[in-house]
Amino acid sequence: MAERISARIIVTGDGALLPAYRERVNELLDEDYAGTYRELHVGDHLEYEVRDRVGVPFPPFVKASEEFPDLEIAVRWENAALGERGAADIQAGRLKEQAISETSVRSDFELDIRAGGDGTIVLAVACRERSDGEWIGYALTASQHGYFRIRSEIGAVVLWASDGVAAEWAEQWRIAEDDATYRELEPREPIDARLLGELDRLATDFASGWIWFSAAGPDETAIERHRYELYGLKVNEANVRAERLRSMMRPDLGGYAFSTARDAGARVVELVARHWLGQKRDQDQA
Repeated sequence: MAERISARIIVTGDGALLPAYRERVNELLDEDYAGTYRELHVGDHLEYEVRDRVGVPFPPFVKASEEFPDLEIAVRWENAALGERGAADIQAGRLKEQAISETSVRSDFELDIRAGGDGTIVLAVACRERSDGEWIGYALTASQHGYFRIRSEIGAVVLWASDGVAAEWAEQWRIAEDDATYRELEPREPIDARLLGELDRLATDFASGWIWFSAAGPDETAIERHRYELYGLKVNEANVRAERLRSMMRPDLGGYAFSTARDAGARVVELVARHWLGQKRDQDQA
């Protein structure tokens, strides 16, 4: 998979301490970091270049800085796929974010996100029209997610949903006016390989720009965890990226909301919220 993130990490301070810091941070990188890095040392400072798919390897640099509190580490990173840039400082084992800038939302799908006051995702939906009368998408809450497909038929709309990102449909709703018939699919129905590829790409594009998962490794989640602690947000299995939450989502009924869904897209979101999310809530309360 193509690398998404490039970072330059510069270490400055007492020149007599730099060789020992270099030895320690390289040891930690070799132990804890699965990606690759390149050293670009010049004169009176240390410099590293990192290119990776998932994130900046903050933990080794932070941990090493605990042992060398007088050294200053400046991190400058860029996610070219998202047009996103950021900066952070590390000193004495503390990570302090300086700034982040982001591009506008991707336009190849419509999305709708609702979160509580503590940042907990109530429902996030990313969807697009695949053909006339057919929509596909990805939906998630703070603890559950799945693909979906909606197709208009004579006198009804049919909604299929997967269980997680499995390659099969697990549930189906047939909706006619205000009447909806629900059933668990047994046996489950395989998702066509081409459609599965489209669903996976949509989910990946959406998540890479908006969502971080607590189960991901420390390199990928370090700065998001730092932001959540700083802003007093709750960490769940799935979380909105903190700067998206704060800079792009508007206050809404004690929580946060953001939507680019219009007309048909908004109706798709409503169907997913009423039936898929409603079914999940009923299961949670059972």
